[in-house]
Amino acid sequence: MSDLTTSEKLVIEPTFTTPEIVFDPGNRQFYLRGNSYPENSVKFYGPVLEWLSRFVQNHVPTSESLTLEVHLEYFNTSTAKVLLDLFRYFEALQEKGQPVQIRWLYLAEDTEMEDAGLDYQAAVKVPFELVPLHEDQA
Repeated sequence: MSDLTTSEKLVIEPTFTTPEIVFDPGNRQFYLRGNSYPENSVKFYGPVLEWLSRFVQNHVPTSESLTLEVHLEYFNTSTAKVLLDLFRYFEALQEKGQPVQIRWLYLAEDTEMEDAGLDYQAAVKVPFELVPLHEDQA
């Protein structure tokens, strides 16, 4: 693979068991949407974490905040660990001086997803916003 530049993006199309992932630094879009219960989370998310690792290494901080939006309807326990790893890369960006934010979107009536967001909010040292959505917003 070539060296990562800020114009390179990562796009993974969604499947029934894996989320849509878009990391597009040029357009300042970073998001995961859908379901995440791949048969092998390490294999599925490996390229995503590798991309983030290179991005963190090569990123030159700017004053404009980078926001990661996570809107998962369901995720399994192996994905839960990967999400924490992913959030740690955003902590590393913040440590480099890059303003970052994580937005955790969930259906307002989904208390399990809200609780998961609260757990992540407590575990990471970056601004972490919980955003309850109503059915018509999802």
